[in-house]
Amino acid sequence: MLQLTYRTPPEWVGRIGEDPLALLADHAHCELKAAASAQALIVKNAGRPRLVAPLSALAREELEHFERVHTTLRERGGELGPAIRSPYAEGLIARANATRRDALLDRLLVAALIEARSLERFHLLATGLEDAELARLYAELLKSEARHRTLFVRFARDIFPADLVEERLTELLELEAELVRGLPFSARVHSGIGSTPH
Repeated sequence: MLQLTYRTPPEWVGRIGEDPLALLADHAHCELKAAASAQALIVKNAGRPRLVAPLSALAREELEHFERVHTTLRERGGELGPAIRSPYAEGLIARANATRRDALLDRLLVAALIEARSLERFHLLATGLEDAELARLYAELLKSEARHRTLFVRFARDIFPADLVEERLTELLELEAELVRGLPFSARVHSGIGSTPH
């Protein structure tokens, strides 16, 4: 089981709940990026049929989640807006690349870590948001997010030796924890906590 090394402090939820439209817009873009990443993995691994079908299903599910989040955003008077760079995702990829052993292994495990962090954040939002409608939305997304997290680890274990997967996963978990601790706060799914405002 993939267990994150760094746990998000509970006060993150209260801060992010102050700007629900920004949270929803960022979340919608996260779903789009996840769908695109799954499709890109299919293109690069078309000769691995055990990856292709599950990744295709994953891409469709991520797009369904995008549509759901986007609908909620629009119903609340928000707009999607252009995508902006993700210090979390870009930082995680850069840190992984600096110590890379195998590109496919790292890609799968980085995807697993992103899904695991999303799962943790969705759980916090489901249980800690004062906005009941948004709390329900995140509660309903928890099951699929948990499945996505284990899917990428399973892919890695199917392709690579188990000891290599576990060793690299341990390394990447430490890199991810260090990254998240240092990120500033913003109303985004994968932001840091930053300093508590006075």
